[in-house]
Amino acid sequence: MRFIVLAAGTGSRLRPLTDDTPKCLITVAGQSILERLLEQACSTRRFSEAVVITGYFAEQVADFSHRWSTAGSLPVRLVHNERFAETQNSFSLYLARHVLEEGFVLADGDLVLDPRIIARVAASDRSCLAVDSSRALDAEAVKCELNDQRLVVGLSKDIPVHRGAAESIGLSRLDAEDAEAMTCHLTALVQREEFDEYYERAYQDMLADGWRPGLIDVAGLGWEEVDDHRDLEQARALALDGVERPCGRSRDSGKRQQPESE
Repeated sequence: MRFIVLAAGTGSRLRPLTDDTPKCLITVAGQSILERLLEQACSTRRFSEAVVITGYFAEQVADFSHRWSTAGSLPVRLVHNERFAETQNSFSLYLARHVLEEGFVLADGDLVLDPRIIARVAASDRSCLAVDSSRALDAEAVKCELNDQRLVVGLSKDIPVHRGAAESIGLSRLDAEDAEAMTCHLTALVQREEFDEYYERAYQDMLADGWRPGLIDVAGLGWEEVDDHRDLEQARALALDGVERPCGRSRDSGKRQQPESE
């Protein structure tokens, strides 16, 4: 199984920090966001390699990844999205389709997580989505909708707040069979030239086809998706606190509001 990290985006809402540094290499409590993710993945001992999808300042990510790999930790393979400025992360993941077939854990490259979260997702025996049922939802949250049997039937920012059961945190696991279906849906998006879609669109299409992944609820564990400066402050406080409790951020930072890769 591979650990896939989406790290192609420009991080425009974190300028000027990202004027000369990719978002995934911004430091949180003495480590870059990417290093924290790779360390947590490596500690599970469940991955054969990591695949980092690059774009913005790809050479910096490549340099870090080379140093990480040569240190004897989890090997890192790079997949580059040269069209990162004009595409969204569904296209980035499509470019890595040749390494998805064995199953994978997929992480947004701007996540700061309690280390137990990746461990739980990696240990799952089936495809699953990591969600948080304790976060207050708003219109910009990527929300999960459940049916009467408590199975996932929707995953989208467009789901009305009153129908949302939990927020997707940007971490998921797909087994080999579902990875094949994901590749088919990503390919369909590219063939239709829908380059501005997030990868959750492919998940939503799979759900419409009857896919029913499991849910791993991380309520009570700390996590932060670092999109802007307020998120970064919360992530740094979270990390300094030992990443053992929720950060308590109110949801008004406008997640995924601006068109931006990852």
